[in-house]
Amino acid sequence: MPLSFGNGGTGNYKPYVKYMASTSSWENRDGAVKLSKAVFDLAQIKTGWCLFTEGGAPEWVMDASLDAPAARPDGEGQWKRGFKVNIFSKSAFGDEEPVAEWATNGAGATMGIQSLYGEYEAASADHAGQVPVVEFSGAVPTKVGKGSTTIPTLKVVSWIDRPAELDDSADSGASITPETQPAASADDEF
Repeated sequence: MPLSFGNGGTGNYKPYVKYMASTSSWENRDGAVKLSKAVFDLAQIKTGWCLFTEGGAPEWVMDASLDAPAARPDGEGQWKRGFKVNIFSKSAFGDEEPVAEWATNGAGATMGIQSLYGEYEAASADHAGQVPVVEFSGAVPTKVGKGSTTIPTLKVVSWIDRPAELDDSADSGASITPETQPAASADDEF
């Protein structure tokens, strides 16, 4: 019997989306993504330390919880605080893979998600079992240290029942990992 390593096909591939601070836009493996409104799974956001290396996959050391941060990893490289959050949008990502992970440690992105999370946290008790619909309306150029970035402008515009697709894409990962209910109404724009 031949050996099978399962390296073909989709395997453990997890769709991703990234915020491009230099152009205040979004991209995935296929190129530009029009992400104007989407569901952000902020109840399941994960935080931790991230190390991006040139030409390599990012490494993550995840926090045990939002209240229990992991210790900064030893070793070489610039480990920075970052986050991972799943985003649901059929209009941006398509019907086959409508959930993508946004994982980054970029300064502008972390400032944007921190502001959004504060808004989410203040209103989430009034929306049990629901998730926020978030609007991206551009970005604000900002000086950070000796450089500059853009902070994505993200705002909760409504709440919906949690789409089942978010549960299907749940990530149970921890430690160091390489990067790699009713559904929303058909009338919704995301």
